[in-house]
Amino acid sequence: MKRMMIVEDHSAFAQALQLVLGEGTDVILARTLEEGRALVRDGDLFDVVVLDLALPDGVGTDLIPDIRERHPQTRVAVLSARDDIGEVASRAGADAAIPKETPLPEIISSLRGLTP
Repeated sequence: MKRMMIVEDHSAFAQALQLVLGEGTDVILARTLEEGRALVRDGDLFDVVVLDLALPDGVGTDLIPDIRERHPQTRVAVLSARDDIGEVASRAGADAAIPKETPLPEIISSLRGLTP
């Protein structure tokens, strides 16, 4: 079974992604940067990590170095409403940048396309 972590502080959006992606994928939700860090630090393995940029305790891309160090095979997608998402995600070393205004079926398709 594929594993995905979504680090997103907007509960309804995160739960919608979890519900839609849940078929055939074990989706773990983290609401803060620190919750995401704890999961990565504890050795949890994920095929894909989805990061929001604006989190209550930091910027989602700050988690990318931890992911790359501990689990270099994990794919990382940045999902945000910021206008500069492509530039920010690329600079941080993310594998994909997805604007939140993208229709949900396209978001799901992009995320599923990142999994092995």
